[in-house]
Amino acid sequence: MKLPGISRWLPLDHYSFVATTLLLVALVLSSWFISRHWLDLRIQSQIQELKLQSTQATDAAVEHLQRDNQHASKIARSLSSLSSLQRFLNNPRYSTALQADLNQFGKAFELEGIWLLDRQGKVLSQSTASPPPPEYDRYTDGKRPLARLIFDPEQQQARIYHANPVTKNGSVTLLICATIAPISLQAYRIELLVTDADRIISLSDNPDRLGYLLAGPATRQPTDTAARHPSLPISISPLVPEVLLLGPRHEPVLLVSHTTESKDYQVHALADAEPIYRLAREKDSLAAIITLASTGSLWGGILTILTLQRNRRHHLAMSRANDELLHLNRQLKQLATTDPLTQCPNRRAAETRLKYELAKLQRYHHPFCIVMLDIDYFKRINDQHGHDIGDQVLRHFAIIGRKTIRDTDVLARIGGEEFLLILPETAFDQGMQLAQRLLDTLAATPLYLTDRTIGFTFSGGMTQAAAEDNISQLLIRADHALYQAKEQGRCRICSAALPQSQSVAVG
Repeated sequence: MKLPGISRWLPLDHYSFVATTLLLVALVLSSWFISRHWLDLRIQSQIQELKLQSTQATDAAVEHLQRDNQHASKIARSLSSLSSLQRFLNNPRYSTALQADLNQFGKAFELEGIWLLDRQGKVLSQSTASPPPPEYDRYTDGKRPLARLIFDPEQQQARIYHANPVTKNGSVTLLICATIAPISLQAYRIELLVTDADRIISLSDNPDRLGYLLAGPATRQPTDTAARHPSLPISISPLVPEVLLLGPRHEPVLLVSHTTESKDYQVHALADAEPIYRLAREKDSLAAIITLASTGSLWGGILTILTLQRNRRHHLAMSRANDELLHLNRQLKQLATTDPLTQCPNRRAAETRLKYELAKLQRYHHPFCIVMLDIDYFKRINDQHGHDIGDQVLRHFAIIGRKTIRDTDVLARIGGEEFLLILPETAFDQGMQLAQRLLDTLAATPLYLTDRTIGFTFSGGMTQAAAEDNISQLLIRADHALYQAKEQGRCRICSAALPQSQSVAVG
C-alpha cells in the first residue's frame, strides 16, 4: 500500500531506506548524548558561579569577625598594661583600685566580664560577679595571647574570650569576654553560619540553627562538648555530589567553608541550590525534549532541502527574471531622474527634491536655499569650439561642482546650460558663502584639452525658501536674481532676498 502524500519523500530502494534509517538513529543518539553533556556543563557552570558568590559572602563575614576579634584583642592588651594591675601584682593591697578600674573599663567597653586568673584558674580579681568559664585551660596556655569563639547555649549567643598573659612566666592571665555582633550579611540565596572550634553554630542568619552541630558527611568525630549538641541533618545528594540535602525536607544547598588562620572559628555559606538540583533532576526529560526538537528540526530541514532542490530550476528561472526586471527598473529610474550627459539629477529629480525640502521647511522649519546657475557665454563656446567641446564644458562644470559642494547638497541640470543648486539645512548667509566658493573654484579651474585651454564662469541667482513658497514661486524668484546677475555683467551671484546694492559680485 502506497501513501501518495508520503511516498514521494521515501527512498525508492531498500539500501537507501536502510541508510536513511541508520542516519536517523545516529542523529537521535548523538543528539541525546550531546544534550546530556551540555546539561552537565550547565550544572557545573551554575555550581561554580554559586561557589564564587558563597566565597565572596564568607570572605566578607570573616573580615567582619576579624574586626571584632582585633578590637577585643586590643582591649585585652590595653587592660593588661593598667598601672593598677601592675601595682596589684606587686602588692595585693591595691585590689580595691584594680577592682574599680576593671568595673569602669568593663562598662566602658561593654564587656561581659574581666577576670584576673592565676595558673590554676583561681580568680584574683574580676569585674563581674559571674565566675570565669569552667574549662579555663581551653582559653589560654599562660604563655601567649589566645582567643576562642564560644557559643552560650543558655543565652543563645556567641561570645569571644581573649586571654592575655600579664606576667612573663605565665603565672597570671587576664581573660576578657565580649559578645559578637550578628554578621547580618545575608545575601540572595546565601545563608551565613559561624561555628566555633567544635563546629557548633554560634552565629547564623537563621536563629533556628543556633546551637546545632554542623557535622557534614566527612566530618571527624565530635568532641565531648560538641556531642552534647544535636547535629544539623545534612546528607549527600544522589544526583549531584557537590550538592547537600539539608533538614527533613531535603533542601538542596551548597556548603562553602572558610577557616581562619587561628582555627578558633569557621565561616560557612549555605547557598540555595534548588535551581541546580531541579535541573539535575529533570536532566533526562530535558535531554529527551532537546533530542526530539533537534531531530525534528533536522528532519524538517532535510525535507525543506529536498523541496528546495526539487523546485530549484523554477526558482532560478524566476530569480533571473526578477533580476532582469530589477535591472531594467533601475535603468528606467536612472533615465527618468538623471541627465545622461553630466550624470547630474535632471529637472524632474530636482523638483522632487524641492518638494521634500519645502515639506521639511513647512513642518520642521528647516531652512534651505537654492541657486539658479547659468554658464556665461555658453553659445559662444559652442560656436567657437563646437558642440563636442561644449558637452565637455558641461561635464567639466558638473564634475567640479560635485567636488566643491557638500555631500548633502544637490547639483541638478534643468536646461541646456542651466543648473540648479539645492542647499539643504542652509540659511541665507551660509548659502551665499557656498555659492561664492563654487564660483571662485570654477573660475580657477579651466578645462584643459590637448590643444587648448577653455576657461569659463557662470552667473547665479540665489534665494532662501519661505514657508509659504511653492516650487514655481521659488524658481521664479531665483530666476529673477539670475537675470540681475547677467545684467550686471555676469560672473557673479545675486540674491532675490537682498537689495540690488548689496548683491555679491566677483570678476
